[in-house]
Amino acid sequence: MGQFSWLDCKTGEQVLDDVFRDVYVLIPRRFGGGRIVEHCYKGYGEFGGLDIYELVATWNKGMIPEILRRADAGTWEYDIDEAERAALMEFYDTRDPEDWYEESYTAMYDGELRDIGIIMACYDRDNASLEYPIKITHDTSAIYESCGPSDRDPNQGWL
Repeated sequence: MGQFSWLDCKTGEQVLDDVFRDVYVLIPRRFGGGRIVEHCYKGYGEFGGLDIYELVATWNKGMIPEILRRADAGTWEYDIDEAERAALMEFYDTRDPEDWYEESYTAMYDGELRDIGIIMACYDRDNASLEYPIKITHDTSAIYESCGPSDRDPNQGWL
């Protein structure tokens, strides 16, 4: 499992690894709104027991045909291979994204859902072009719809 860290979507400040400071993953209104809190982010993409890449994959499931179209046109930064293309389409043809919160939904993919989310949101430009990009902040009053996407932290959460 690699390390993943981001910059605060409101301030551009680093989300530091192994520092006790609340950080929030903002949830789009369509998926219930609010936020997921993590008290001490460890750098592996897990917030409040949920994987950020599984969340972003589920929230953006409907964009898979467009993502593949952009990949074919050379405008998607992540280089999608044939196995990844097949995994994307298999996921696209499954359950409704409103079920994202069900443990059985993410468990049935046994890590593949995380890989799908990485294809979707690993690069800043790809993440920013999603309907529901990753948005992480320290601001307790932040609302998903009023924030821009979080960029990756070039220092991976380390000073």
